[in-house]
Amino acid sequence: MAIGTRDRTVRSLILLDKNASTARALNLLRIWREHRDDEAYKERPFFQNAALKRSIIVKHRLRANEVDSFEDLRAIGTKILVPIDPADLKLGARYVFVDQLGYKDQLMEVLGIDPIAYSSDLKILSLIDSFPSLDPFLLREQLRREGFEPDKCYFNVADADISRMLTFAEKEIMPLVSMSMSESHIMNAGASRLAAKILSNEVDADLEPLRQVLQLGKSEFDEGAFCWKAFIYYKWQLSELIPKFKTVAAEIARIVPVGRREPAVMAQIDSSRNQIQLKIRAAFDDVRATLDIYERAYAELTQSGKPRGFREFLITSPTLFSRIGEALAGVEHISSYWRYRFPLGREITIKAEELEDLFADFDSSLLVKAASHLV
Repeated sequence: MAIGTRDRTVRSLILLDKNASTARALNLLRIWREHRDDEAYKERPFFQNAALKRSIIVKHRLRANEVDSFEDLRAIGTKILVPIDPADLKLGARYVFVDQLGYKDQLMEVLGIDPIAYSSDLKILSLIDSFPSLDPFLLREQLRREGFEPDKCYFNVADADISRMLTFAEKEIMPLVSMSMSESHIMNAGASRLAAKILSNEVDADLEPLRQVLQLGKSEFDEGAFCWKAFIYYKWQLSELIPKFKTVAAEIARIVPVGRREPAVMAQIDSSRNQIQLKIRAAFDDVRATLDIYERAYAELTQSGKPRGFREFLITSPTLFSRIGEALAGVEHISSYWRYRFPLGREITIKAEELEDLFADFDSSLLVKAASHLV
């Protein structure tokens, strides 16, 4: 059972605290450090339990010895890491996987969490386990649907990703800055400065002219800036994913298992492979179509000087987060797991039965329906 006072896999706990990607980790420990004295944080916490408030929740690729800790067959687990000492991460962390065998007993034994007293926390953990990623935009909307609305401080892009996507965000915002050369009432701050503010949720005086042009109240504009950040993030994520996935897609298309190949197993492999290819194309098409809605609204503002379309888009766009987030999460899971299982430069070797299970997992992770016209 993958339980202990220390987690040997948390040798990089400090790096995880500083550098985990947005979609992989929900760093509640960092949020606790930065916002524990804020009234909004106190009034609308993510969890009620003190240990969970200082945890790091990770979408974790299961190792061979961890798979048997679950009743169902899965490749990814949701790991709750609770540092032994929040002030000294070198001491490691106690941990438990959501829904592992004996899950509720282990919550009590390892983390001291009473499943009865904290039933709402357990429900949130179960929901998180069912989500394909910890993308903050997808996470917020899915929790909202279930009646949970923690404070906005919980739904930020990780610092590691902000630093990587800053240049991309600057290019995205440049049309608005260029527009301000002739429309000084729109914006007067540089693209780099504005990009940093939007990515870090720093909605201040530099963005006030845009708020006035869009005719949004302050709370509406805070929400609108959050939504704008979401689509910048999704565009960046897509631009990062496509080049990496090309090689993976080619390997999936041509892989042939080694050893004994039963006709029925090979038929299932070919069927699953076909479904995966169709669903991947459908996922990318769906993401592009959703991003096109954003592009048209943004172009209306920056090219035609008509703010109404962009204003309406920002107000209604959260309904699109689940659609685009789930599509990207499925493809990202396939890409990252495939490269983990088959590192570049090494021979791809796998038995038929294992490939059958792997393709079945990939097929189920793609929530976008395959469209026959994409063949």
